[in-house]
Amino acid sequence: MGPRQSKGKIWFVRATAVATLTAFSASVMSANGSAAVLNPALVPAPIPVAEKTKPKPQTRKPAETYQERIDRIAQSPRSMLPTLEENEGQPTVCVSGEFTTLRVVYDSLFESVLPSLPKQLHQNAYAARAAAHRDMDRLNVSTLAISDHPMALGADRDDPSLTYRGAISQWMVVQLLKIRDGKEAEAIPLGNITLAQAVETVWLYFFATIFTPAKIGVGLTPYLGRPFEGTDALNSVTYNLILQLMVQGSTMAGQSLYQSISNAIVSQCIARVTEEQRAEAGRPSDTVTYPVNIPAIVRETANQLALADNDDCSAVGNVPLSRIVTRTGDYAQNLAQTPQEKKAIAAETKKILASLRGAQVPHNLIPADPSDFTQAESLISTFGGIIPVIGGAPIDIILGLSHNLGQGDDMFEMVPLSDLTVTKSLTAAYFTYYLSLHLFTTIGGLLEGQVLTNGQEVGYLSPIRALTTLANIPLTYGLVNYHNVVRSMCFVEDDTNGNGRGAQNNRDRATLPSASTTTPTAARPGSTRQGSNNPASPTRRAGASSTPSTSSSTPAPLVPGLPIRIPGVN
Repeated sequence: MGPRQSKGKIWFVRATAVATLTAFSASVMSANGSAAVLNPALVPAPIPVAEKTKPKPQTRKPAETYQERIDRIAQSPRSMLPTLEENEGQPTVCVSGEFTTLRVVYDSLFESVLPSLPKQLHQNAYAARAAAHRDMDRLNVSTLAISDHPMALGADRDDPSLTYRGAISQWMVVQLLKIRDGKEAEAIPLGNITLAQAVETVWLYFFATIFTPAKIGVGLTPYLGRPFEGTDALNSVTYNLILQLMVQGSTMAGQSLYQSISNAIVSQCIARVTEEQRAEAGRPSDTVTYPVNIPAIVRETANQLALADNDDCSAVGNVPLSRIVTRTGDYAQNLAQTPQEKKAIAAETKKILASLRGAQVPHNLIPADPSDFTQAESLISTFGGIIPVIGGAPIDIILGLSHNLGQGDDMFEMVPLSDLTVTKSLTAAYFTYYLSLHLFTTIGGLLEGQVLTNGQEVGYLSPIRALTTLANIPLTYGLVNYHNVVRSMCFVEDDTNGNGRGAQNNRDRATLPSASTTTPTAARPGSTRQGSNNPASPTRRAGASSTPSTSSSTPAPLVPGLPIRIPGVN
């Protein structure tokens, strides 16, 4: 290559560099950081593009309140149970299982079955019913043995006590409220127990005596062998695994069925009753009591709690740890005997609070509580537990983190440990315990297989599996139920009503729909219900004032042969 060619090439490179730098400078030095237009004549006119319309925010329909629920049920045109013969022609009102007693249920079923019996047996049937009534009056049940539905206690449909509950944790909430109100010694006649109370109590004992022992029993069952011995594809399937799947599936189905039935009982009209029959619902005996010695620590705890309400009393689970430390410190100072002890407790409280404020944690890296999982996530969690190695705690942690991401949480947002909520703290403790058990089971199982050679013999009980099952009891039946309780209850001082009753205020202040001789008709599509259709005055609960009201509407005539009325026809 000659010198002339070399110089020409150098100048070409220099010219290219200058052009590139010039274009780059024009780009970065323009006002908006975009490329500058050097020759506007060569730039085509912009094509107008319609702006993307922002999606309208979805307005969430307010949840049905306690008052709206009992008013809606009172307007039901028909009940699940036929009206009792003794109530024919009497003023009645449609009520849910909250106000339907077992006596009313028994009498309604009796009158439904009686026509199918031969005439000669009717006299004996009436005698049997009279004896049953005497037994229902004579038999009393301790109120501490009876559970109840959150909505029957006053909770609205969107309150946390309806979301975070199981049969056992719900019983714990109900008993704490009874102890707080000094009702632990009450006895309820069998006939006065409501259908809602009966359903909750039956499910409580069903879970406590069937599902829980079955789950523990499967974990303590010796090795039963493989149904597909010699098949490589299904060699890992054992009879123990099949039993585990059956129990887990049954427990999940039972929990879903329990909540569906109990919610349906208090959400629709079960029976038409008189006001006297409604007043008997859940009423304790006037003569029988069961004195119970409640431990001081339980009573003191109950005195500080109320039923959580989204509007008026935020749940304990939403309270930050700093508040818990402060309350505990104040309580300890009240128990202190001397000023020196109080001073020492106050100093220690300040020290703990300072250390909590100084520690920063990424709170959204704590997986979501399994109680907050969607239905799909719960199914994956339940049946994903059988997957080797990752089944159980690892898959639940993945689901929990995915849940946080799905709701738009900043995974690396830092907060002081003092601002961490009780729910986040308990969830972190849950997953720490759960993951520890998982690692113990996985690693222990591998070591057990190396040391013991009889692990695949039918009848062999793995000590690692047995220990894990027993160690899992405090987690599943202790921490989980405790967490449900703190998410369902609030501190009495947080009740904005000022009386420390939380969601129970909804029940205390409710106006009970009045009984009427007129059966409400089904509302037309698009019609709006305004108040009650009852001509009599509404009934207030004890302690509430009643306001008389009248109605000028004329009862619609009954259509002969049909259990309906034609409104507007005299």
